[in-house]
Amino acid sequence: MRLLSKVVLIFILIVVVSLTTLIGLLHTRYNQPLLNFALTHLSPYQVFAKKIDYDIRTPYQITLERAEITQHQQVLLNADSITLWLSKSSLTDHKPVFDGVQINNITAVNMPLFSQSSPVTVKRLILNNTNINTPEFKIKHGVIEMDNWQTPQPNTPWWQSFNGSFKMSATSIQWHQLQLQQLLLNADKHDQQWQFNGISGLWHQATVTAQAQLDNHSHNLTVDQLTISRFHLQDQQLFDTWRQQLSHPITGLKTITFNRIDIVNSSIELPQWGADDINLSLKNWQWPLTYWQQKDSRLSFSAGHAQWQQLNFEQPLAELQFMPQQIISHGMSAHIMQGFVRVDGWIDPQQLFINDLKASGIKWFVGKNWHQKWQQWQQQYTDVIAKKININNSQITSSTSHIPFQLAGIDIDAQDTVLKQNNQWGLWQGSIEANLGFGSINQIVMNQAIATMHSNAGQWQLDKLVLPFKHGMLKARARMSLETPHRLWQLTMMGDTIPAQILYRWLALPLPLTGAIDTQIKLNGHASSWRDFNTHLTGSANIALRQLALDNITPQQLLTQWQQSNITVESQSATTPTVASPLQLTTPPLTITAQDGTIQLSPLTITGDNFGLNMAGQWNLVNSQQQQFQLTLTTGCQQLIRSWHQGVSSSTVDSLCTGNTKYVPVKVDETVFPH
Repeated sequence: MRLLSKVVLIFILIVVVSLTTLIGLLHTRYNQPLLNFALTHLSPYQVFAKKIDYDIRTPYQITLERAEITQHQQVLLNADSITLWLSKSSLTDHKPVFDGVQINNITAVNMPLFSQSSPVTVKRLILNNTNINTPEFKIKHGVIEMDNWQTPQPNTPWWQSFNGSFKMSATSIQWHQLQLQQLLLNADKHDQQWQFNGISGLWHQATVTAQAQLDNHSHNLTVDQLTISRFHLQDQQLFDTWRQQLSHPITGLKTITFNRIDIVNSSIELPQWGADDINLSLKNWQWPLTYWQQKDSRLSFSAGHAQWQQLNFEQPLAELQFMPQQIISHGMSAHIMQGFVRVDGWIDPQQLFINDLKASGIKWFVGKNWHQKWQQWQQQYTDVIAKKININNSQITSSTSHIPFQLAGIDIDAQDTVLKQNNQWGLWQGSIEANLGFGSINQIVMNQAIATMHSNAGQWQLDKLVLPFKHGMLKARARMSLETPHRLWQLTMMGDTIPAQILYRWLALPLPLTGAIDTQIKLNGHASSWRDFNTHLTGSANIALRQLALDNITPQQLLTQWQQSNITVESQSATTPTVASPLQLTTPPLTITAQDGTIQLSPLTITGDNFGLNMAGQWNLVNSQQQQFQLTLTTGCQQLIRSWHQGVSSSTVDSLCTGNTKYVPVKVDETVFPH
């Protein structure tokens, strides 16, 4: 026993002497070589420090000042100081365990992964004033705290090799394309699961707060709540960059589920669209799914003002639901064009369904390119269905179109209508009643116009059309079979004291007249296409003209204009001065017949003081070779004969005063008598 006691005592003395020697060395200038020697056996890294602080009163704590970590003579990390708190368990477990590690003022370009080191455990890792600049991850003046950090496994970033609490603050941080300032983050991580309890920061001068969950195993991110406040965007290029980035995969993520996104007190001002005082709430949005692929997402939107292209919306509101291949409107409204509009319904990639549309007090000033915009918009839908449309006290004005017009006091009531079917517009089903308080179409004034129509299974019928003029009225009835391939149609019109200006202001006939027209017209044919219409147009028109006079033009001016190759209404109205005394004219009743696209005009003579006009012939809407038509205008001692024959127009002017004759062949001008 004495021998055993001596051996134990000698061993204890050796340990005490060794520890005393080791502690003593840590208080001398040999502490740095000693530490490097130890780290060389623990890891492939070397640590250099200008000063090492150690105090026997805190035997498990050591501080390295002005430290530098290198590998293969390449500097990986610089720090003002590194403080280590060695755990007592490391002495018994024979592996490095630290109760805490604190690194101050880090500067790193490539953070070491430590994956080649011996297993190291740090119960509390603190990185103060951290500056990291890597291709995927950038931090400026950051503070990072994490629990239970361990030496990472291969291909695992160092900042993910822990379990427990994770806290971070930074002046600026960038992860892939996401950049935040004044970041505060509080999270917990267990194995591959991240729980972000709170994230806040500044994003493009906007305040951002969020809560989220990240599954590194499935690469799915779930954003429980994201709030963006006071966001302002005016850079179109920046917006295009974000949109392009969101349309491409994000590194390390397969899906992002936004349980809720709120954007409040924000504004967007871009060349094509914008809005201010935006308040938006989006729920259950899935990325990278498109809006046609969402499972059940809902959007609530309001703004003080919004602008899209050239339309301005005041106080717009929207409640939208996104379903697979369907977007449902539970209510969209706005003050627009000095009126108010509200609509709900739904759309899919090919169909527009309007459940209820209300518009009141709209004043629409039609621009030059409205027709092109309309074509682009309507082409995306093969079917348009409207269950209920109610428009009242509205107005449409166009001063830039070929035929300027103004329609005011518009009231429209539509019920259960199918307006477009299989890419063909028409009233396929339902009923429409329209009333017009006042209308002016190219200076022709109407008051209290009425139109009613209905359709059942594609059998469309115009029940009543009444156009009251100042001293007359035009009534019409029509029907069309939309379901049949040829679209057979019939039209009946009766006019009493219709203003004669309609001939050139609406129909573009190059003969400006005033007076009154009494007429009875019956037409029928096909309407599957314009060529089909021109080929099968059949019917007759009986016309009586009363109280005729030339409208603001003299016979000599009319003769001069008819000598031009292209006779248009614009040339007459634009250059003709006011005529003090209109020339009174007389003419017998006129009969026009149409048979399979060939219009036959019975000989017509219009006479006046020192004026004569004779017209006769036929006009084929399909084959210009069958056109035979002649105008003979006589005024004073001049005579103009203009004829159309087999696609060629010729003009002959005789001067009875001088005896000269002028013959001018010109290309046929089909705009004189439009199809």
